[in-house]
Amino acid sequence: MPQDNIADASRPNAGRMYDYYLGGNHNFEVDRQAADQILTRAPYTRKYARLQRWALQDIAVELCQNQNFELIIDFASGLPTEDHIHYHAPNGTTIIYSDFDPITVEYAHDILGDTLKVYYFEANANKPELLLNNPKIKTLLDNSQKTAYVLWGVTTFLSDEEIKHITSYLYEISGPNSTLVFNAQTYNPDNPDVLKAVALYKSMGTQLYPRRIESFNDLIKPWKIKGNKWTPLLEWHGFDESALGQEKMEAFGPMGGGHGAYLIK
Repeated sequence: MPQDNIADASRPNAGRMYDYYLGGNHNFEVDRQAADQILTRAPYTRKYARLQRWALQDIAVELCQNQNFELIIDFASGLPTEDHIHYHAPNGTTIIYSDFDPITVEYAHDILGDTLKVYYFEANANKPELLLNNPKIKTLLDNSQKTAYVLWGVTTFLSDEEIKHITSYLYEISGPNSTLVFNAQTYNPDNPDVLKAVALYKSMGTQLYPRRIESFNDLIKPWKIKGNKWTPLLEWHGFDESALGQEKMEAFGPMGGGHGAYLIK
C-alpha cells in the first residue's frame, strides 16, 4: 500500500475517503473532493462502504458468541467508531486494531480513550509480521487463545503478492483453531467505470487491483473456505437488501462490497 501521502493533508488519502463515505468527520477537503469524483461515477459507493461495516458487526457476533473467540486482530481497520467490531464483542474480548495511516491512528486513540482491552497500532496490512512481532502486542497475546484474524475492505489496495504473503504468513503462525475472516473485493476489471476509478486513485498515488472472485481462490491458499463457497455481502448473514436500493452493479460486483468467507485450516 502507498506510503507517500498517508500523513499528507494536501493529497487525498483512501482511508480518509472511506471515512467520508461512512459519514465521518475525520477527513480533509482534499479527501472529500476526490471522494465526490468517485461518487459521480459510482453513486452507491457510500452504501457499499456501509455494507462492509455492517458485515463487521455481524462478524463480531459470529466470532465471539458462536465460535467463542477471545482475541480478534483486525488489519487495515479504519476508524474504530461505534459501528466497528469492539462495540459488538462481549466484555473481555481482546481487540487489536491497526492501520498504516498515522493520522487515522491518532484519531483512533482519541476515539477509544481508555476502552478496556481494545488497542490500536500503526502497521501496514501488507506486512502482518511487523504488527504481530511488535513487543507491545506480544504482551497481549496468549498462545492458549483462539485467534481470529480479520482482513476486510482492503484487498482492492493489495497486490497479488501482498495478499499471498498475508494469507500464507497468518496460516503459518496460527493455531489449528484459528480463522481468517476475509473480504474478497470484486470488480469487473474490463468495465469502463472501474478503469476510471483506477485512474483516479492512481492520480492520488494509490494503486487499485480490480479482480473477479475466481482470482482469490489461489491467493488465499493454503487456507480453506468454510462451507466451500464465497458469500456475496448482499447475502451475508441475511442482510435486508431492500434497504440498499436498486443500483448499477455490473461494474463493482454486489454493491462493491464483494464477497466474504471464514477461512479455516
